[in-house]
Amino acid sequence: MSKLYDRYLHLKQMDKSKIYLIKSGIFYISLDEDALELAEKFNFKLTNLNDSIIKCGFPETRLTYYTNLMDKMNIKYEIDSSQSTVSKRNELLKNNKNFIDKIASLDLDTISFKEAHNILYILNTEAKQILSQSESYKQ
Repeated sequence: MSKLYDRYLHLKQMDKSKIYLIKSGIFYISLDEDALELAEKFNFKLTNLNDSIIKCGFPETRLTYYTNLMDKMNIKYEIDSSQSTVSKRNELLKNNKNFIDKIASLDLDTISFKEAHNILYILNTEAKQILSQSESYKQ
C-alpha cells in the first residue's frame, strides 16, 4: 500500500464526512470515494494510483480556486499538507542554503591546493546527499 493511501485511510478514520486534499508534489490529490465525488463535481479525470485505488487532483496553484468553489458548494473538506513533508522540504532548503553559503565564503586568493581539494570533496559529498534527499521528497 502506498504512503498516500495510508495517509488517506488515517484521515478518513478521523472524519469520513470530509473530502481530503492531500499534497503530493506540486498537486493536491484525492483518493477513492473522495476522488469520485470531486470528479463528479468538477469534471476531473480519474486515474489509477495503482490497480485498486483511483485518484484525481489539481495543481497547487489552483488550490484557492477549488477551495472557494467547495466553500460555495458547502462541501466539507480538509487540506492535508502533511507536516512531515513540509518539514523535510524546509530541511532540504536549509541544506541547500548551507551548501551555497560554504561555497560563497571560500577565499580563493588564500586557499591552498590541499585545502581546496578537501573542501571540494566535502562539498561533493554534501551535494550528493542533497540530491538524494530531494529525490526522496518528490515521492
